[in-house]
Amino acid sequence: MIIDLSELRKKKAPLHVEVDFSEEQLKLRSPLASLASKAHSELRVTLSGERLTVDGRVAADLDVTCCRCAKSFSQSVVKEFSVQYWPDPKADKEGEEQELSYDELDIGFYREDKIDLSAVVTEQILLEIPMKPVCRESCRGLCDQCGADLNSETCECIKTGVDPRLAVLEKIKNRMVN
Repeated sequence: MIIDLSELRKKKAPLHVEVDFSEEQLKLRSPLASLASKAHSELRVTLSGERLTVDGRVAADLDVTCCRCAKSFSQSVVKEFSVQYWPDPKADKEGEEQELSYDELDIGFYREDKIDLSAVVTEQILLEIPMKPVCRESCRGLCDQCGADLNSETCECIKTGVDPRLAVLEKIKNRMVN
């Protein structure tokens, strides 16, 4: 959903948008999560000079893959946010780097007087997905030798010693303990 900022300037009033986004519209491409149903968003877009503020709320139900046992589980995301966008600083040459100050690191940029609200919503959903999602804290995961789900079965694998590549770390650990 692309908003033309020139129209917003003419209206001189904030734009209120309430929209449901499908996974295709959000282009949610995460190997760990997908939308279980449409994501609902309520957004307020305000333009002050050239600076754009998007205040909003997003609610989504996700199907997430556990990083320990590889099973899918449901996770709900409800997030309120406020993000600022400035005009993209023009570089003199293509590919030239632009230096940002520390205060500017949490600011997004827009180009050609347009902003894609679906990209804003996608970003907020992705920020809520943990880097290593776990179905439950007590998840035991998969056996590293046979791949058995240790939450529902026990495997007969004999646990061998330490991986030879990690033997040096075991020696350090033993020295610290003794």
